[in-house]
Amino acid sequence: MSGLAVWMYGQEIGLLSVKRRDLVFGYTAEALDAGIGRPLLSVSMPTRSRPYSGAVPRAFFDGLLPEGEARRIFAHDFGVDEGDVVGLLTAIGRDCAGALVIIPEGESLAAEGAPEAITEGQVAERLRTLRFHPLGVDQRVRVSLAGVQEKLLLARAGNGWGLPVDGAPSTHILKPAHGWLTNSVANEAFCMRVARHLGILAANVEVQTFAGVPALVIERYDRTRSDEQLRVLRLHQEDLCQAHAVAAQRKYEEGGGPSLRDCAHMLESWSQGREQREQLLDITTLNVLVGNAGAHAKNLSLLHDVGGQVRLAPAYDVMSTVYYPTASTIPGLFVNGVRNINQVTREDLIREAIAWGLQRGSAEARVERLLVGAEVAIALAAEEIGPPGDLVDTVLARARALNSVRPGR
Repeated sequence: MSGLAVWMYGQEIGLLSVKRRDLVFGYTAEALDAGIGRPLLSVSMPTRSRPYSGAVPRAFFDGLLPEGEARRIFAHDFGVDEGDVVGLLTAIGRDCAGALVIIPEGESLAAEGAPEAITEGQVAERLRTLRFHPLGVDQRVRVSLAGVQEKLLLARAGNGWGLPVDGAPSTHILKPAHGWLTNSVANEAFCMRVARHLGILAANVEVQTFAGVPALVIERYDRTRSDEQLRVLRLHQEDLCQAHAVAAQRKYEEGGGPSLRDCAHMLESWSQGREQREQLLDITTLNVLVGNAGAHAKNLSLLHDVGGQVRLAPAYDVMSTVYYPTASTIPGLFVNGVRNINQVTREDLIREAIAWGLQRGSAEARVERLLVGAEVAIALAAEEIGPPGDLVDTVLARARALNSVRPGR
């Protein structure tokens, strides 16, 4: 099999190939012209003349692909092995997370098509059939996104919706109700709105019903529009597993994945000042507040700017997992070493931040501000979303418990 050309912002930046069963990625001469040592594709693969091979490129490119049943379906439908990263990206790599477009080597980058408008009923049908057609992929829609949960990728088309056909970038992620997590749509929408009312940078979400099918509609933070508001632009990003060259199967800290301290130190290395670590503290506090034990390293991402700096992406995939009695309480990312989300305290949050290099005073003030504002944020989010009362009560009780012990008391 020939290799795959990796394109970013209209420029071919590298070639992905297989050599002796290892993935190999090398930057093009054009990509190197802007300088050596830039985290162009990933902080795990700064620009250099020598190609990367083995586990590092595998973690990054494999991390662009879905996991679980969706991956098995794609492998079957496109006649490739589940572990064949190049084969899968050949099939569905034309619209990936971040700014990447991945196409067969030697193929010209075609002009992006416009989304193909579809009706509300067609959106509903695609949501109903995600089990058989993950991400909405078909002969013309070739998109990829990491994760296990069922989701549909669409593009805004005027006041309605469109299919991201012929290379058109998707702009939104639609999540239908989870198979066994009841009220999952309202749960995630509520928690994400709590984040916004606390002043935490978070993805825009809303709940919509399509011909009787409810879904969480998430605006992609790795997409923006040109000044003319006519053309969708991709923004480059990578998740914190990709950034650490860690396979998606090890995304939980308990399974050997990155820790919060690892993530904080990476932010310190690739960004300036303490702002990004403070944002990480905000997201960590949010996850403890709502009881989100499912937050792992693939639920944190870096946005890259053209100058080589990185910043933490907005919060996403936040929901109250403690709302479900059978869900694990082991945090995907431990806070100050605590391995039960229900036992994490305000002091644990502060000590975790101190381990990242933040000063105690500033960490205390930041956590205090969020927790003091929690009850108002919860009330506002509940009014907007209308989640189940016992979900609101669960999060409210957590806020009051975290507020019960403050410095000086």
